[in-house]
Amino acid sequence: MDTLDNTNHLDQALLAAPHDQTNRHFIAAWLGWRRPGQLLPKRSALKLEDIKPLLGRVVLFELVSPDDIRVKVAGSQLRDHINFEATGCSFAELTPPGQWPLRRFRFNEMAARPCGAWMINRETETHSGETVSFETVTLPIDPEGPGKPRLLISNVAVLGAIYEPPAKDRPPLIYLAAEFRFLDLGAGIPARTEP
Repeated sequence: MDTLDNTNHLDQALLAAPHDQTNRHFIAAWLGWRRPGQLLPKRSALKLEDIKPLLGRVVLFELVSPDDIRVKVAGSQLRDHINFEATGCSFAELTPPGQWPLRRFRFNEMAARPCGAWMINRETETHSGETVSFETVTLPIDPEGPGKPRLLISNVAVLGAIYEPPAKDRPPLIYLAAEFRFLDLGAGIPARTEP
């Protein structure tokens, strides 16, 4: 298989990964930002107008170091889903105790390899007690320059069009995904999803 055929095959597999149409739109925009022959789109190539309807549920992560992962920007719809503002926070502080080593491993793998990820979160701490499922796609962005923090961008979509507001006493935490897999962007994927 030549390089172009392999790229087209990987792009089609990437577009087929999510269940939600808005996540497919997000992936298509990411693919459009990537120039021919590049593994990742450069930060300067991002065109937010391409994902304007999604911005309320987009998250930009900045990997300052392997242990310092920051929520650079979190969309306003996400604040409504989790009942707190995550923008500017350390992701470690928003992760339940004991889950940080796994989350840190996955984020560092996505940024360093680079590769993407698909995941499903099930939120049970809702106002009514009903479970809400969220599908997230996370993709790396080239920060353009040595020494600059690596970047990951995510889109979070509610599955099944059923949304329940969070319980008022929900703790300010973002739980690990119930389902997770890495997505190959052309540099392969890790052999495992856990450290």
